[in-house]
Amino acid sequence: MSEIVLADAPGDGVLSLKGVRRCRGCVSCLTATPGACAISDSFSAEIPGILAADRLIIEVDIGSGRVPADIMKAVERLSNILEAYTDSGGNIPLPMESAGLREILFRVAGRVDDRDFEDEMVKNLRKGPVETVSFEYN
Repeated sequence: MSEIVLADAPGDGVLSLKGVRRCRGCVSCLTATPGACAISDSFSAEIPGILAADRLIIEVDIGSGRVPADIMKAVERLSNILEAYTDSGGNIPLPMESAGLREILFRVAGRVDDRDFEDEMVKNLRKGPVETVSFEYN
């Protein structure tokens, strides 16, 4: 099983989410370049690898009780990319077999004050090829 780890802090074998830009709502990921983000930043460069992996692990350190902004921006952008595998907005869905990503695991350090955190992440990311979104708490 291949996996990619994203985190808001850099580490060995971990893709850092520092500096991820917010989605600008251009919908190019559904229309002009289905499954690819038009924003030019380090996260866009990682999207093909994320989609090719079987599992994405998102490490979240919630020291303040709130999910870090870089994580939320990455989730928003990945959610929009996953829409390309659905008929959202009338687009022709990308074939599910063109992506390996089937599972997303959140490894959460700390306590989340937002009671809707899990529901929101599942709603945003369990679409297209993703079958499972799960959570581990430390």
